[in-house]
Amino acid sequence: MSTRPRRNGLFRGLFAALVTATVAVPTAAAAGPAGVPAPAPPLQGPLRTAAPEALAERYAATRADIVAAEHTAVGHGDRKRAAALHTMAGPARRFLFFDGRDGGRGIEVFGDLAHAERIAVLVPGAGIDIDHYGRLLDGARALHGALGRRSAVIAWLGYATPTMPGPPSPTSGRAEKAAPQLRRFTPELTRIRPTDRSKVVHASRPAGMRTAPCT
Repeated sequence: MSTRPRRNGLFRGLFAALVTATVAVPTAAAAGPAGVPAPAPPLQGPLRTAAPEALAERYAATRADIVAAEHTAVGHGDRKRAAALHTMAGPARRFLFFDGRDGGRGIEVFGDLAHAERIAVLVPGAGIDIDHYGRLLDGARALHGALGRRSAVIAWLGYATPTMPGPPSPTSGRAEKAAPQLRRFTPELTRIRPTDRSKVVHASRPAGMRTAPCT
């Protein structure tokens, strides 16, 4: 007898728990760090391939963007931001994109994107920015551990999340602004898949966002 329905149910339960416990619930002290300056990153084209060497090149280029933002934070006198960016620029971290302006945007990869058979895109809810990135980081790592070695999880911080419960958290305004970027990104992942068995799924989404299904 197939165990697929039961397994899918477990995954759905895990996703809901992660969203509730580590991503969507902000802390009372959450505050947007939009006032800290950062340089505009160079324009990057869409991903053309998931070949390991191409991904390594993208990761290295994005790491340089994070280091540049770290230097700017140091010059601004914001030690907390500089320390957070220094950690994010570590050699074990793999970002496809980073922009430190306006609270920060980033796309981080967990797992082997070049060979993953399943990819989950984890989108944060309220209270996530560079200075409070740890909850998204913890959720992505936990999800990758649950999905297994043949998976990859992408933490997609592609919009300015609400900083506290209440307006604008229950409204769709910010999510609607982010939706076109997410809709461009997920087909990009589908196009670069190395095998026909690979699938891209959404583990979560911000309140009010509607996303097109990925195949």
